[in-house]
Amino acid sequence: MVAQRTCFAGLAFAAMISVARPQQPTPRPAYDGSGAPDVALQIRIDEDCRIVPDLAHPFPGKKPRPFRDDAICHIESPNESEHLEERIQGNQLLRYAVRVSEATYVLQNITQDHIVFLVERPVPNGWTIDSTPEPNRYDGSTAIFPVHAQPGEIVSLHVGMRRSTTLKPKIIAN
Repeated sequence: MVAQRTCFAGLAFAAMISVARPQQPTPRPAYDGSGAPDVALQIRIDEDCRIVPDLAHPFPGKKPRPFRDDAICHIESPNESEHLEERIQGNQLLRYAVRVSEATYVLQNITQDHIVFLVERPVPNGWTIDSTPEPNRYDGSTAIFPVHAQPGEIVSLHVGMRRSTTLKPKIIAN
């Protein structure tokens, strides 16, 4: 019983010390426009794997344009394919010509902080996103996929899109 009271007293003392001395977060430079260390740095990536500079914080004397850095982002396995899909509904065979466009974005966090890559993929009219995970939001017709990466981590995101065109159905004999 005495050992339990001593243990409780030790835990209570440790809790009081941690309340008295709050942990100070590691400061981070505000180069991303945020002085708050608990806000992850966001890096925008366009459909061609280029880094899109933040227009709110332009580089002095330079016109902000997307730029490529293969150490941070590159695309693997770009693929376009076509196939037919069929399904039966009642006494009809419904047919669709499907075109698929897909690519895998390989992203590397080369900083010492947590990063959120915002991969932006325009979705042309008539196309739909067919990916897991799905984008968490759209900006107009651009799908935006957040990808979290810890310092030094390499992560990948597979993005697929599809367009389905309805073909003339066939009647199935009974």
